[in-house]
Amino acid sequence: MCRVLGCGRSGTVFLARHMELDEYRAIKRVPKTFVNYELFRKEALILKGIRDQAIPIVYDLAEDEQYSYLIEEYLEGDSLYALIRESGHCSSAMTIRYGIQICHLVHIMHSIMPTPVLYLDLQPKNLLLYKNTIKLIDFDHAVYADEAERLAERYGTAGYAAPEQYTGDVLDGRTDIYAIGAVLHYMLTGHFTGEQVRPEQVKLSGITERRLMRLIRKCLQKEKDRRFQTAEELEKALQKLWDQSENGVFQHGAKCMEESLVIAVAGSRHGVGTTHIAMGLVAYLQKCGMSAVYEEFNESGAVRQLAECRGARADSSGVFRIWKTPMLPCYGEAVEWKPSGYRIRILDCGADPDLLTQENADGYLLICGGKPWEWENSEEAAGLCESVRGLSVIYNLFCGSLSFRQKQPCAEGLRMSYFENPFTGSRESDCVYRLIWNRWFGQGGDTSRNVFGERKKKLR
Repeated sequence: MCRVLGCGRSGTVFLARHMELDEYRAIKRVPKTFVNYELFRKEALILKGIRDQAIPIVYDLAEDEQYSYLIEEYLEGDSLYALIRESGHCSSAMTIRYGIQICHLVHIMHSIMPTPVLYLDLQPKNLLLYKNTIKLIDFDHAVYADEAERLAERYGTAGYAAPEQYTGDVLDGRTDIYAIGAVLHYMLTGHFTGEQVRPEQVKLSGITERRLMRLIRKCLQKEKDRRFQTAEELEKALQKLWDQSENGVFQHGAKCMEESLVIAVAGSRHGVGTTHIAMGLVAYLQKCGMSAVYEEFNESGAVRQLAECRGARADSSGVFRIWKTPMLPCYGEAVEWKPSGYRIRILDCGADPDLLTQENADGYLLICGGKPWEWENSEEAAGLCESVRGLSVIYNLFCGSLSFRQKQPCAEGLRMSYFENPFTGSRESDCVYRLIWNRWFGQGGDTSRNVFGERKKKLR
């Protein structure tokens, strides 16, 4: 046994390593005084009938005098509950993106033949997020649909269980629809359904947010006939909302790429905020529902220091997730460790603008100082990168009271005002990032291949 992964109503889940295969397993241990072996075996049989990479594989069942053990695939990831508790709530784009995936998983269970499966305990603690993919764990409340009406005891999580789970009414697929709505509500607002909150605590400022909340409220109707009738119907409604939103348009440049998009970021000198801007860009893309990862192409050690402060653990790809942002530290030249599964890679090249002329990327971002004493370095760096196609320049921490245009009449970079936290950003920083992205991957561009020319050399 390596460590305890979690404790719940029915038992304890341990992380264990298979000594011969050198693979990790999740072992669920349930006391026999709590549930008999046949009921425990039912969970394994349900999991055995579901085949999806986002649902754990069952390897074996075992028992001794005191406990029953379910040995299953270990799925990496952080629970949605932990991520939202840390950051407050998700953006509408992230909520829609993950909601579509949740609906797909529930639809798979509801479509199992000959007998559909009802999950009956959908909640943020049972949903893991790994490489922008939602995974579902803990099936101890799941039942076959034809057995639902004969349940002697009913369980659920307060705030997510449908009204019929508290009464004798029949449970069906729409019971899980209610729970999906409750999960989406928690993701979007950071609050449980029914929780007493002040109006100013839940701000739905945009059209997409208000339309999404209407879908959520339909899921949360007390009468089952007034909800979405199937998970597939709700998935289609979320997909339509995504396609109609600006986020669907915003992703146009990335959706058509077979390979990951690579953005190289470098600073004209130390202290101009290259790492701050690069991390902020990744966090912004994540907030917009895009799969992005920050890669440390310098020796600052920033990721390791952040991980240590937050108590974060690296996954099997060496990636840390800090404030919902995937981050890969620099492991040194002897280790070639590239993250997989991310559509966009942001490379932080540190204070080395020369790398922008060497790296074979799809977009380049040069961070320059916005103060007079930094202009000389900025001019040198911009001149060095004149031959780089697709280069955008940001003048960071720009001071508007200084005669910027008079000193640098040819500067065509964007001005970035100060924003304290790169993981939350600001309205002004979001605007700058969006302008840069639209320059690189606007709808009129050719996104079926590298839009900035043929690749010059293999990425290191």
